[in-house]
Amino acid sequence: MKKKQKENRLGKAMGIFLLFAMSCFAFSCKDDKVDSKSHDPSKPVEITDFSPKNGSARTRLFIYGKNFGTDISQIMVKIGGVDAKVIGSNGECIYCVVPQRAFDGTIEVSIGGENETPVMAEATEKFSYERKSLVTTLCGTVSETGEYTVTDGPFEKAGFKYTTWLSFDPHNPNYLYAVEDYAGIRLIDLEKREVSTLITCGQMNIARPRTIAWSPDGNTMYISNDQGSEDGISNIALRREENFLRAEVATRSRSCNGAAVHPVNGEIYYSQWEGGSIWRDDLNDDKPREELFKIWANSYEIGIIFHPTGDYAYMMGHNFNAIVKSTYNWEKKQLEVPQPFVGEFGQAGWIDGVGTQARIESPWQGVFVKNEEYVKQGKNDVYDFYFADRATHSIRKITPEGMLVTIAGRGSEGLDSNVWGYVDGDLRKEARFNQPRGIAYDEKSAIFYVADSENRRIRTITIENETDTVEADQEAQVEP
Repeated sequence: MKKKQKENRLGKAMGIFLLFAMSCFAFSCKDDKVDSKSHDPSKPVEITDFSPKNGSARTRLFIYGKNFGTDISQIMVKIGGVDAKVIGSNGECIYCVVPQRAFDGTIEVSIGGENETPVMAEATEKFSYERKSLVTTLCGTVSETGEYTVTDGPFEKAGFKYTTWLSFDPHNPNYLYAVEDYAGIRLIDLEKREVSTLITCGQMNIARPRTIAWSPDGNTMYISNDQGSEDGISNIALRREENFLRAEVATRSRSCNGAAVHPVNGEIYYSQWEGGSIWRDDLNDDKPREELFKIWANSYEIGIIFHPTGDYAYMMGHNFNAIVKSTYNWEKKQLEVPQPFVGEFGQAGWIDGVGTQARIESPWQGVFVKNEEYVKQGKNDVYDFYFADRATHSIRKITPEGMLVTIAGRGSEGLDSNVWGYVDGDLRKEARFNQPRGIAYDEKSAIFYVADSENRRIRTITIENETDTVEADQEAQVEP
């Protein structure tokens, strides 16, 4: 089966290449000559045609015209106001990929180097963009035989080992931080399309990073640290003013599986594997840490995620297959004993439904996303909660009322009998994950980023509907 898939991918790639070459050649023959000269900035750029006329994100688009040049570093294409990935050009034909959310469909070509005034052209006809919700791959290099290395560099070459948590920089939406289990903290630069390493295990007294949290003002990053000494460091603080390069001890305890900071008042909450307990520390040296409560029993891993208002937090039972809800007491400034919310303790499974009748298996990171329909309806809680359900290999959503539905993953039923794997495409019909753990959401571009742990890749989810509008430029996502 794997061999057949490889052959299909190779055949598909060769087909695209041949199509590109033949299309460009055919256009050039219209004037009975091939013109692949460099761009002449003294002459206008013209767009005469493009093909196909319609399609969804990731459609291979050919733009025909004159004076494009062949240096793709000088060629910028926008479709619907969104940057498109340029693959190649022979001077009269540009080969590019339609980006996600290119709703308007206007095609613009701009040619020019850094020190030149760009020469621009716009097609007289618009590309008809077809809305489609997709899972795509952002980065993560894995060989056809499954080999990988932890490598910094451009998206096309960067490699991951086992990414388990994602967090956007509150002050820079282009910076996405990723926790590599037993390895360190990576920085995914979405603007430069590069991956770099911020911290490696052994630096800053970090043994095993688990989660990333932020102070209410976004200027302090907290990294939880899982280690075995009661006097050891369980959370470190990194300051923006120091470029996150110097660590301060925030809390001390053993076996910390995760931490979260209250988004308004700023105290930190963290879990302890031994005892399944939740601790609170207001980060003031004059007040000692305190154990608030235990969740069920000993030896349970727990992730903590606050609602944006701070009114409550969900506690993710990584290894007891349930999500509990803890209300925040604003008078006492602390979380209260949680109540069952979705799933049932110790009952693993994959069943969409309501509350404790639903089944999940190893819920990991989650993120709150505002639902504008709830705003229009005047609901008190206007946020849905999306999370990575590791062992069911899926991304799922919980409404404020506790309704659980599967959003993406477990597709391609005709491929084999598995529900896991590595397949991009339609959210439920095609897409597959392999133990996704981390998830983050870019509100401006309306894109989810998923740490697909066993696939050693960062994936993206774009959910397009009729109410979507283009709010910001974004890079096209191209299948590697």
